Amino acid sequence: MALAAGLFTVLAVAASSAGWWVLAALPLAGVLAWAAGAPSVPRGRAGAVLTTARQWCLLVLCATVPAAYLVPGATSVSAVNVGYAVVALAVPLVASVADALGASLPERMPRWAVAVGLGLAAAFAAVCVAIAPATPTWTSAEPPSAFGPLVAVVLVLPLFSDLRAARLVAGVMTSSVVLAAALHQVGPIRFGLSPTSLRDVLVAADASALVTMLVVIAVVVGGLGALRYVGRLRKTGERITGRTGWSGLAVGAVAAACVAAAVLGPVLAAQLAGVVTLADVAHRLVRRDRGERTSGRHPGGEEEHQE
Repeated sequence: MALAAGLFTVLAVAASSAGWWVLAALPLAGVLAWAAGAPSVPRGRAGAVLTTARQWCLLVLCATVPAAYLVPGATSVSAVNVGYAVVALAVPLVASVADALGASLPERMPRWAVAVGLGLAAAFAAVCVAIAPATPTWTSAEPPSAFGPLVAVVLVLPLFSDLRAARLVAGVMTSSVVLAAALHQVGPIRFGLSPTSLRDVLVAADASALVTMLVVIAVVVGGLGALRYVGRLRKTGERITGRTGWSGLAVGAVAAACVAAAVLGPVLAAQLAGVVTLADVAHRLVRRDRGERTSGRHPGGEEEHQE
């Protein structure tokens, strides 16, 4: 769900840092996520803390998506927009109530849901390509700044951190198609002006009638993502306290996510999720490297001694 929700805001934020070179950031982030291995592998206390922190950040990110699209032009409380703050606060709360009532999402999305997502991405790309952009966009590529592409890799890394194997490849390809179509229509400068620039892309493609559908999808996807991550926070609280149901730790984590979503806005939420995910991935890479070295020195569980 991080991928589905993140497409609505993170791609635009990444494009503001790297321009056209954000297209290279997506496969690089995918390779990094693949090299780090599965996040569910036991990694000790530090790994558990980083995994929980990443899931908390993704809850914040998912909560900002419906708020940003329902309240255009507002990204945080600092913009003095009460509407944005109300929606950002409400999304995790509603997701928590739904989780308490028994609603949940499977750990692996069913194939029909994946197929629907791929179809929507293909339809978006087709709309963008069908109408030629008002001004040429592909000729405006410039050399990247020193850190722009690296920042973009960090920003898009959370989209792929939970994906493995074929789903990781499909996720990278789908996000690349959506991004390339959007950049083709409006260019990286305009696309990076707002975290909700997918709305502007449809307007530029003479598809204003589809903006309402885009907003509805953003709200649904953001809400479902919030439901998944509040559920994971609840399960973490259950493991820590040894009791089923909502613990005080989980309630506090969700309350903090509500405030963070309202205060940070989608841009800072994407940046925070990227930094924390990078730390989590780096820890997984270190643990994986140590494990391979240990298994290499102790094949079959015993160290070989050569005469």
